[in-house]
Amino acid sequence: MKKFIGLFVIALSVVLSACGGDDAAKGGSGAPGKGPAGKGGPGGFGGKAKTFAVEGYIAQSHEANKSFQTMATLEAMNSVELTAAANGRLMKLMAKDGANVQKGALLAKIDDSELRAQLKQAESNKQLAQQKMDRTKGLVEKNAATQADLEAVEASLKSADASIELIKAQIAKTEVRAPFSGKLGFVNVSVGAWMTTGTSIATLSEVKQLKAKFALPQRYASNLKVGDEIDLRDEERGINRTGKVKALDATISESSRTRQIMVAVDNANGELLAGSYVKVSVELSSGRAKSIPVPAEALTLDKDGGYLFIAKDGRAQMVRVETGLRTPIAVDVVSGLNEGDTVITSGLISIRQGSSIRIREIRNNTDYEVD
Repeated sequence: MKKFIGLFVIALSVVLSACGGDDAAKGGSGAPGKGPAGKGGPGGFGGKAKTFAVEGYIAQSHEANKSFQTMATLEAMNSVELTAAANGRLMKLMAKDGANVQKGALLAKIDDSELRAQLKQAESNKQLAQQKMDRTKGLVEKNAATQADLEAVEASLKSADASIELIKAQIAKTEVRAPFSGKLGFVNVSVGAWMTTGTSIATLSEVKQLKAKFALPQRYASNLKVGDEIDLRDEERGINRTGKVKALDATISESSRTRQIMVAVDNANGELLAGSYVKVSVELSSGRAKSIPVPAEALTLDKDGGYLFIAKDGRAQMVRVETGLRTPIAVDVVSGLNEGDTVITSGLISIRQGSSIRIREIRNNTDYEVD
């Protein structure tokens, strides 16, 4: 019996030795880093690489826009608050509520009786100074007066002239005149009121010609020039007008990346009202630069700029891109992305360069156009 047990132990040892040798020869799980298991295969410590299920978006370029539309507010071409420039009693008031007035028309007159009296005195002083100078000139010719005497009376005459000019300027301030032709608003004062400098009389607006200001995105900033025609429409009353570009802002706003445009609009018949909204339609001569809109959440920014992940051969591949106009839901990619690329739009926190991915859904392209 003991002999039989000894033979069984020897046989079992041989079998176990043979199995251990085979495992060593095949590079089994006890040797990580060698063979398929060492490379993260099913039999190694790394296990099978995780595959992320993500959403995708097929990159397609914009069709070039032929027009750009926005809203603008109509304003009077010129508008000014007419105010008193002197203190005194309002003696005359020619301004009427809502009246049309011509440039230079007298609208209000403040009492200037004291100034008129001062003017008469100044004119008398000038006359006296002129007489003194004439006499002094005769004396100088006869050597009965010096050149210094003549210079003194000349200075007195010039001083009298200056006094007259000063008083006339003060009298002019008692008159309120229309600086341009236009239409008055409501008159704020009545005859007999005591006026002080800055007292409002009425608002004068030039409404036979209006202006509209609107913002043009940077991509279109060079499409317009002074004199170009712009279509405007008052949607509330169905009125169409054509305006002309009067001026373009010299710079583009850093905050909004837009350029301010001013358009002059003829309103001789008075149909349009200053302060109302109009729709502005800009016909673009050169269209927009080619760009590809992508969902805003697909774009990631770091210190080097923006980048996207695209799906290629079942892997995530990072691509650097340059962007243009943005909206809350989409951003235009102007370089770095090709038409037909599948842009990864979800799971971006988890995936890295080379991550294994599977596209579980493709988003609708029409939802992300940037206009």
